[in-house]
Amino acid sequence: MDLSDLFLIIPFLVMFVLGLLVPAIIVLSYSRFGAGSALIVGVFIIDALSMGYGGVSLWFNLFYPDIVLGLIALVVGLRLVFAPDFPKKNRAWMLFCALICVSLLTGLVSYGSLAGVQVRPYFYFMVAGSYAMSFAMDERRLRLVFNALALTALVFICLSAYRWVVYYTPISSLLPPGGTYNVDGPIRVIKSGETLVIAQVLVAGFFYVGASQGFTAARLFSPVLFGMVVVLQHRSVWLSALVGVLTRLLLGRSKSGSTLSQVFLLVFIVAVTAVPLVVSDKLSGLAQQVEGSAARALAGQDTTGERLSSWHEIVKKWYGAGVRSIVIGQSFGSDTSRYVQDSRGETRKINYTAHNLYVQTLFNTGLLGLLAFLAATWYVVGGLYRICRDGRGGTEAEVLLVLMVMQLAYYVPYGTDYLQSFLFGIALSYVAGKNAVLRGAGDAKQRRGALV
Repeated sequence: MDLSDLFLIIPFLVMFVLGLLVPAIIVLSYSRFGAGSALIVGVFIIDALSMGYGGVSLWFNLFYPDIVLGLIALVVGLRLVFAPDFPKKNRAWMLFCALICVSLLTGLVSYGSLAGVQVRPYFYFMVAGSYAMSFAMDERRLRLVFNALALTALVFICLSAYRWVVYYTPISSLLPPGGTYNVDGPIRVIKSGETLVIAQVLVAGFFYVGASQGFTAARLFSPVLFGMVVVLQHRSVWLSALVGVLTRLLLGRSKSGSTLSQVFLLVFIVAVTAVPLVVSDKLSGLAQQVEGSAARALAGQDTTGERLSSWHEIVKKWYGAGVRSIVIGQSFGSDTSRYVQDSRGETRKINYTAHNLYVQTLFNTGLLGLLAFLAATWYVVGGLYRICRDGRGGTEAEVLLVLMVMQLAYYVPYGTDYLQSFLFGIALSYVAGKNAVLRGAGDAKQRRGALV
């Protein structure tokens, strides 16, 4: 066999391997939560490494999340129909998913492939959340997820450090097209959703050190995590982290130490991280950037004011399109262009998404879709709060509650995020399991009372 014969055989070998690999992935993800979790978390990391551009170019662009979450969607469908261990088919979440599908189908009819492009984030969001909530959650699985979250944060820290070195050295041959990693500012070398993971690990690891080995390590490296969150300058993540800390303090209890001692430790970490930024000549410019970024956010400048104007205009567009739009929203693929005032007071036309999960959900799935999502959210957050209040859950219940509140705050200035949806599905499954145990205990008590 010569080299030309080998090249002829390679495509057939690839198809043969794929023919075995795809069914194996589906079977493993159907039966093992860890396999599907690894795929979802793994593709989130790969998407960050490729800056969202990695994929396969056929007659259309197929990105890595399209491939992985497309397979996970098949698994979700199979588990929805056949899995005997599906904990709870939450009606509000199912209605929310159904309205996404309706909006997509009507959009494909009216706008063609443009609807498919617009629905991508919601498709990822829907699939990742649905997969997670199709498995029962116990302490072992939650520790697996917490460790995966900590590992993801570590990858993003290393990625940020590498990109800073490449940009500020600079090493021109390693820079991406355009010369920067983010058009919003060269120091923002990873996206806000990726920075949010670092912030979540920072807060969870700081307050709940015993929840997993990953969080134990995160506690040791809290100054590094805190410094990364500050220096990356995603103000939406700052807000989310602050909300997470306040939520933990309001819960008012922890198995790792008193609230007062943790507050003192938090102040110490902030001081250790912030002092070098202030006193070092080399880092003083960075400190001024951080200070200026915070000041502009409080003053409603930069993107803050523009987003407020954008939300107002997109809600007007949703409401003014008639009864159908009000009830079930405008189809994916619909024109979202609107005129807003920027930080200089100038009016300009924009056509990007709402940068607000709640507003965008209202626009594309209507009042019914938004209420369904909020009902599912209330089930999760309210359920976790009651579990914590009644002492029916361990540390993991508080961790999940803090993570949920952080992501809900993050959704105000940003849209969908499928890793956060994956965590949401885990929390929903956890609440469903605890409620089932409580109902079972109540039914047993009633039966004993009847016998007496």
